[in-house]
Amino acid sequence: MTSLAEKLAPENIKKLIPYQSARRIGGSGRLWLNANELEQPLLFKRHQSELHRYPDFLPQDIAAVYQAYCHTSQPTLAVRGADEAIDLVIRTFCQPGRDSIVTCSPTYAMYQFCAESFSVTTIDCPLRANDFSLDVEQVVNAAKQAKVVFLCSPNNPTGQPLGRENIISVLEQTAQHSLVVVDEAYIEFELAESVVDLIERYPHLIVIRTLSKAFGLAALRCGFILSSPSVMDFIARLVPPYPMPDSSSEIVLHALSPQGLKKVASHTRTLIETRDQFVSAIRHLPWIENVYPSATNFVLIRTQAGINLFDYLVQHGVVTRNQGHEAALKHCVRITIGSAQTMQEVSEIICNFSDVLTPSTER
Repeated sequence: MTSLAEKLAPENIKKLIPYQSARRIGGSGRLWLNANELEQPLLFKRHQSELHRYPDFLPQDIAAVYQAYCHTSQPTLAVRGADEAIDLVIRTFCQPGRDSIVTCSPTYAMYQFCAESFSVTTIDCPLRANDFSLDVEQVVNAAKQAKVVFLCSPNNPTGQPLGRENIISVLEQTAQHSLVVVDEAYIEFELAESVVDLIERYPHLIVIRTLSKAFGLAALRCGFILSSPSVMDFIARLVPPYPMPDSSSEIVLHALSPQGLKKVASHTRTLIETRDQFVSAIRHLPWIENVYPSATNFVLIRTQAGINLFDYLVQHGVVTRNQGHEAALKHCVRITIGSAQTMQEVSEIICNFSDVLTPSTER
């Protein structure tokens, strides 16, 4: 018998497959290296808030300090994580059943998920198979039929920047018909690739940021939208009341203070060194086809066919992200970079994998 809920639910919701977050599908293990979080918190201070009062409708103090951090005067909006930012952009500018967005797979799945939940079509312009670089011409052509282009740089899950010059080329050729969203969730690991400084020159550019990665504040759900005044005027109309609790705001303000930023920068440098040491320790293994260049806090590894690195690591208590469900990422595993001690242990486990391989899989 058909339930009332099933009768009332729109077709696009019935067809929607729930987003599979790393935490949801993680399983169990000792070392959690599957969600691109910091392994250990940076311990920003928190003071008692006036919990009986509603928080600021739009936290201007947070926006102001984040503008200073980004060296920009462009409108900045604090939201509940980068995912809410993605959803807000789509709901602000796209009409259900009529409009489209452009994505470049393999990339962050929330762009397509948010679009499909709102009956907005996704046009995919895959990254080039040989090096995961951006096909600018294909993106520009697809953008002629789309309201919004989503570019993740550095890209998740491949780990590589799409390139400022490539993004500028897309911006130059879309100014009359499409918005371009650049998701800079991982930009602290490659600051030279940021395009925030281009917003004034290209008012159709939107930049999305987060404190979930380099700042280690994933549980706070704090993200940012930076855009031109003309774009922000419409996005701000859809922001729900009280987007951020005061308790979260206090931690965010401390994280963005001079002392907090110094702590983040120091930890980021250490993490990059650990990442590069980890890559050097495993890339020589004969059954690893590629350890892709990374400008993030994770690495993407492609193994030979028949090598089940993901399950092997799970057996040793290491939870990573199996990317093999995507055609372009067959035999790929994404590993978040943890502490130097953790990555030393993981590299030893991976190197020992050669000892348990059968002759047929070592070919």
